[in-house]
Amino acid sequence: MEITAPAIAAALEKLRELPTPVCGWQVETGSDATDDPAVWVWAMLERDNVDRATRSRLRDIVRNAVHAATGPSIWVYVRFRAASEMEQA
Repeated sequence: MEITAPAIAAALEKLRELPTPVCGWQVETGSDATDDPAVWVWAMLERDNVDRATRSRLRDIVRNAVHAATGPSIWVYVRFRAASEMEQA
């Protein structure tokens, strides 16, 4: 069963009560550098300066949600972009 990036993004959109507001998700799927199946998720944060502990909690939530949608054998890489970064892009 192949899980697509849009399906993963839809699962992430359903997450509620996150530790910091997220205004969007960017998701890519493929193989990582070791040729293992992987998912890359960028959480678009509404606020700048989200502390490390909050980002860590959010990273765990995202990884758990992706594993629930794909299974535990996929590597999940989670990165963050702040609102100010999105304005510059």
